Amino acid sequence: MATLLDELLAICGPQGVLREPVQLLTYECDALPHLRESPEYVVLPESADQVQRMVKACNGARVPFVARGHGTGLSGGALPVPGGVVISLARMNRVVGIDLANRQVTVEPGVTNLAVGDIGGTQGVNAARALGTQQIQNRGLSPELQSLYQQAQGDQNPYLQSILDTNNRRIGDRVNSSVSGAGRYGSGAHTDIMSRALAESANPVLAQDHARRQQQMQSIAEGGLQRAGTWSTVMPALDAAQYAPLERIGSIGQFYQERDQKALDDQIKLYNAQQAYPWEQISRLNAIAGQAGGLGGTQFGTQTTPINQPSTLQKLFGGAAAGAGIGGSFGGLPGAGIGALGGSLLGLL
Repeated sequence: MATLLDELLAICGPQGVLREPVQLLTYECDALPHLRESPEYVVLPESADQVQRMVKACNGARVPFVARGHGTGLSGGALPVPGGVVISLARMNRVVGIDLANRQVTVEPGVTNLAVGDIGGTQGVNAARALGTQQIQNRGLSPELQSLYQQAQGDQNPYLQSILDTNNRRIGDRVNSSVSGAGRYGSGAHTDIMSRALAESANPVLAQDHARRQQQMQSIAEGGLQRAGTWSTVMPALDAAQYAPLERIGSIGQFYQERDQKALDDQIKLYNAQQAYPWEQISRLNAIAGQAGGLGGTQFGTQTTPINQPSTLQKLFGGAAAGAGIGGSFGGLPGAGIGALGGSLLGLL
């Protein structure tokens, strides 16, 4: 019968299963280091299918497991269970899809926030941002300029030293020849003359070289700082260019959202008005029946406007019109006449 380790090795291979004590040290805790537990195994899946198979294997073996991202949590959420398995999702770092219209990015759990922040922008914009970031971080110095700066900063100038060595040999030969002719070769005077001759020859050259190197260092540093400052002013525009398409899409989405909301509000108003219309008609009929010619009615809305008391002529006319309409629907023309007479009389009550 296969053990849990055999199943895990079959799922993601030997490179995807960590079981040596020194390998497990990294996974004993997250960013809360005073809480530590050592897992039995750490597995490194690279796909959702492998994760599913690992979970099934742990469940079948009745072994607890803990999922882990990059271990940056501050609450011990990735703390292993003693004797359990840690399923590290750091290798699942692919961007699955980008939905610019809805401003959504689908990523695997191992994708970092920094990687998500780099999504967007054209190839040229992203290349310029990468170059600008490098220039700012390196104080505007390319690798070649950094090498020149280090050479100028060093204590030794190999080219100058070679020249000085050659010159010193020539001076030494002349001094030796002169002192030997005077019969003072090897004396203290010989040594003193040699030292002074070499120093008088080398010191001006060394001083000039030192001044030249200081000037070179200053020129390189100032040029680098100017380039870094220029990139610092350009970077905000590059960042804006990176996210400009997303912002434009967001504005378009907001426009459509506001338009759809307005259409919905209009539909709600229309529905409410349609629902209130039958009740308004009933109110008008009640007013006609109760006041016979007042024509009744209420104003639908948030405020009701009172209707002035109708005159006698209005009552007669309204009652007659209402009675004629009701009587005509039942008895034709005779019914309309009778209804008009009855309605006018009722309107006077």
